[in-house]
Amino acid sequence: MSFLHPEFLFWLLPLSFLLFYFWLTQKPLQNRWFSEVVLEKLRAPETTMGLKSRNILFLVSTLLIILAMAQPVIIDSTPIEGKELHIVMAIDRSNEHFEQIRSLARSTLYSVLGENIELMAYDDKLYEIAPRSNDGGILGELIRHLTPSDKPSNRDVLTEKLAQREADMKILITSMPFKIEGMMMVASPSDVLVVHEKLLELRNNHRLQEHIPLFFYPLGLAMVLILFALSSMSKRQSVSVGVILFALSLSPMNSHAGILDFKELTSAREAYESGEYEKAERMFARHQMKHDSPQVRYNRANALYMSGRYERACYWYERVYTTDPILQKRLRYNLEQSRAKIERNKHERKEDENSKHNIHSERMNTPIPMRQKRETRLYEF
Repeated sequence: MSFLHPEFLFWLLPLSFLLFYFWLTQKPLQNRWFSEVVLEKLRAPETTMGLKSRNILFLVSTLLIILAMAQPVIIDSTPIEGKELHIVMAIDRSNEHFEQIRSLARSTLYSVLGENIELMAYDDKLYEIAPRSNDGGILGELIRHLTPSDKPSNRDVLTEKLAQREADMKILITSMPFKIEGMMMVASPSDVLVVHEKLLELRNNHRLQEHIPLFFYPLGLAMVLILFALSSMSKRQSVSVGVILFALSLSPMNSHAGILDFKELTSAREAYESGEYEKAERMFARHQMKHDSPQVRYNRANALYMSGRYERACYWYERVYTTDPILQKRLRYNLEQSRAKIERNKHERKEDENSKHNIHSERMNTPIPMRQKRETRLYEF
């Protein structure tokens, strides 16, 4: 168990102990003129809880309320993975030791699979081989068909262009190790292990952990103790429980949130994780009508995106208003992906309409191409 706001414990607990110390040790005014023996003979037998006992109950209730304010939680042992990492791999194309460099590049690629990998190469210029992709098979083929260059390697190109790109990890595959700030060098098989260890560290830093709240347990127990302390007062000082309940019933607080709402939200997340995206979107929409929040809108947009309704997903992504930097970063990335999907679908529909008129003539007139050697095409950055 841990606390989300332990500062309440550090600041309020010492003050509370100090206050109750003076409260409990303070002697009544009549003790200044009468001894305790005389007062005990004059005092009527108590039929309710004594003042000292009630003060102890109030002390325990105060400590429990402070504990609830610190928000105790249980961190789920099963982490929820966050977004995929962005990794840039740059391969030295110089002729010297190129086969060794190609082998190191493929080994490094297999050690970082599962993330979004951007493949690049360099000699005296910087070339982009493949944009972000998590398809290890295609990236491996591109590396296998990468050809060497007769031009010498220029490290200033890396400093000027590659260092300015935003990425979670930048890896340089070369036979001659050198140091550039913010980049990892792979010049031997031992460096591949270092890259893999760094990747595991980044994955742990980019994971979210589910928090199970426990604040309602100490808060509920504190309310019960306060009720006992108040009900143990004498008849002249007693407080009617009915009056308290009536006053609480007049409170303008919204009382719609309950166990069923948490159950509905949990069911929506389970439907999303099991692949029932349309069902999850309906449940998130129903929950949003009662408890609208940026996180609920974000989850609804994710369900729309996974179900293929990219226009609606883009609509809700644009209406997630938050100041959380992590959520803003994921929101921008998902919104960019949604817009790209929309443009890609429009482009594919347009190509399908154009190809229907020419597909038959192309099959009759196009000669069979001769088999040529495959090479990875480079695009200058």
